[in-house]
Amino acid sequence: MRIGLDLRPSLSKPTGVGGYVLALAQRLPLAAPEAEFVYFSASLRERYPRVSWPPNVRFVDRRIPVRMLNAAWNRLGWPSLDLLVGGDRLDLVHSPHPLIVPGKRARLVVTLHDLFFLKHPEWTRAEIRRDYAPLVRAHARRAHGIICVSEYTAAEARLLLDVPPERIAVIRNGVDPVFKQPIAEEQVATVLNRLRLPRGGILFLGTEEKRKNLVGLAMAYMGLARRRPRLPPLVLVGPGSYWAQGGSIVGPQIRATGYLDTREIRALMAASAMLVLPSLEEGFGLPVAEAMAAGLPVVCSRGSALEETAGGAATLVNPMDTESIARGIERVLDDSAYVEQQRRVGLEQARRFDWDTTARETVAFYRRVLEA
Repeated sequence: MRIGLDLRPSLSKPTGVGGYVLALAQRLPLAAPEAEFVYFSASLRERYPRVSWPPNVRFVDRRIPVRMLNAAWNRLGWPSLDLLVGGDRLDLVHSPHPLIVPGKRARLVVTLHDLFFLKHPEWTRAEIRRDYAPLVRAHARRAHGIICVSEYTAAEARLLLDVPPERIAVIRNGVDPVFKQPIAEEQVATVLNRLRLPRGGILFLGTEEKRKNLVGLAMAYMGLARRRPRLPPLVLVGPGSYWAQGGSIVGPQIRATGYLDTREIRALMAASAMLVLPSLEEGFGLPVAEAMAAGLPVVCSRGSALEETAGGAATLVNPMDTESIARGIERVLDDSAYVEQQRRVGLEQARRFDWDTTARETVAFYRRVLEA
C-alpha cells in the first residue's frame, strides 16, 4: 500500500488544516508500518522544515508556485501526484482539504472540515471563494472516500453535496498531548511576561474569519465591561494587533497576541479563566477540545459542530445574541461550583480526542477505500 499525502497546508505556522495534516503525518507511519508513505510539499520560496521521518516515509519537496499548482490541480486535474513525486505509482492519494489532489490511477480521498465556504462564499478568502465553492460538488463526486471530522460535517456532506453515506467516514480530530499534560509554573510565567498579560484573562483562539464572530464577541465583552469595571482582559490569540486598539477605557482591555505556537497556547490556557468561541459555524472546533483537555472552562456557540465536540461540557450561547455571550462569560466568572463541574466533564469528554486513534481510523478507511 503506497499512500500519497499533501503536506503543503503545514508548511508555515500550521493551524487548522495544517495542524490536522501535520498530526496525521507524524502518526500514520506508525499506524501502518507495512505501508509506504510519500509526503509532498511545494512552494517557490519556502522550504519545508527538516524533519526526521520514519523509514517508511519518502518526503518530496518541489519548487513550484503554490497558486499555479492549485489552479492546475483544481481546474485541470493535472499533473498527477505520482508524476510530481518522481513517477512512483501511488495506490491512494489523500488531500487534507475538500478538493482532490490528482493521482494517475490512485484511489482519491479528501478530508472535509466544514462546508461554511459553500453556504457563505462571500465571507471567505479569494482563493476559497473562487475554487472551493464552485468546485467542491464535482470533486466530492469524483472522490472515492470522504473523511468528515464530525457527525455535523458528515450530515452537511450528505445534504449539500449529495454524497452517499457509504463513501463517508466520520473520523474526529485529536488533541495534541501537550494540552493533556501539566505545565510548569515557570513556563506559564515566562509566556505571560513576554506577552505582558495578566492571569485570569478571557481567551479566544482562532482566525479573523467572519464566521469566528469576533465583532460579536468584542461587542459582548464591551457591554459586559460597562457593568463590570474589573472585568479581566479579552485575549485574542490569532488576530492581528489592530484588534487591540480602541478609543475608550474598554478598548485597551482587548489584547491581541497574533500567532502563538502550541506550547505558548497551552501556557495561556493554564493562566486563563475560560475559552470563549462564539463562532457562527464550525466543522469541529479544535480549540474547544484542546481547552477541555487542559482543564479550562469553555463558553461556545450552540449548534453546528461545537455543541457536538463539547458534549455537554461547555456553557452554550447564542452567537447571534451579544447578551447571551455576555451572560455565558459572566456565569463562568461568578459560579465556581459550576466551573468545577464543567471542568470535570470537560476532562472526561476530551479523552475522546486522540491523534493516535485518528491515525488508526484513517488507515482503516484507506484500506476500506482500496478494497471497495
